[in-house]
Amino acid sequence: MKNITLILFLVLGFAVGCSSDEDGKSGVNSSIVIDGITFKPNKAVYSYQPASFESQKRVRFVISNEGMQEFLYIDISFPATQKSLTGEYSFGIGTADELLAMVEFYAPDKRYYISGYSLKITDNGDSNFNFEFVSPEVYDGINNKKVNFKGALNGKIVME
Repeated sequence: MKNITLILFLVLGFAVGCSSDEDGKSGVNSSIVIDGITFKPNKAVYSYQPASFESQKRVRFVISNEGMQEFLYIDISFPATQKSLTGEYSFGIGTADELLAMVEFYAPDKRYYISGYSLKITDNGDSNFNFEFVSPEVYDGINNKKVNFKGALNGKIVME
């Protein structure tokens, strides 16, 4: 009986020990609809990337619904002196001391490029973020046409 109890505790301990809140499971809420596709992510991670200039930092957010093979990539660059990711990031070309963003959405047989006026990011601490698209314009990269877009994102995004 002691052996069965010990085995049960080991199995239970292994099962609990293998679960992790840090595996990229999404706590992100999305109200994004692109060209009729409602984006409901189930995984969200971010990481610092090599920057083009020493005076610059770069972060990539990957927010996805892997089962549906839908991926939203948000790349931002900002001055190395900036302490948080909060800011209003412009789309397009700029200098190392500007807040810049590039956003793309990929789904099976779909490629969308999101631009517009800006992307407002609020870093609420503890890996919680808000993303607000200001006057977005979205282009279908496969069919070469402008498509409808609405929505925003917020919630916990795990750092890789």
